[in-house]
Amino acid sequence: MRFGKVFWEFLWLGCISFGGPAAHVGYFHRRFVVRLGWLDEATYARLLALTQFLPGPASSQLGFAIGRHRGGLAGGVAAFLGFTLPSFLIMVMVALYATRLPEAWLNGLVSGLKWLAVVVVADAV
Repeated sequence: MRFGKVFWEFLWLGCISFGGPAAHVGYFHRRFVVRLGWLDEATYARLLALTQFLPGPASSQLGFAIGRHRGGLAGGVAAFLGFTLPSFLIMVMVALYATRLPEAWLNGLVSGLKWLAVVVVADAV
């Protein structure tokens, strides 16, 4: 049961979370500490500090740590898969179809995603 709940929560965040690790950390706090109460402030701060210490993408590590805290190793895997799946699918689709799209349409898409990232980071800050 927890595996599924963790997966769906992180899948939702993976679909709406643009802006990189700084924005993701804010989204994770809002969702898992404030709204769902999966973690208290101290636990969240400890997990965040750990991810800052380790090499690699902090938001992916923090997501895995939150999932593991909630549902063990299976919860960590569910969190990682749920959070990264939307980005992976978008990248695959763009890679497969980028050469078939009109250049003006592709440039507009990239420009729109850049502005979306700006808005999301501003919201997280």
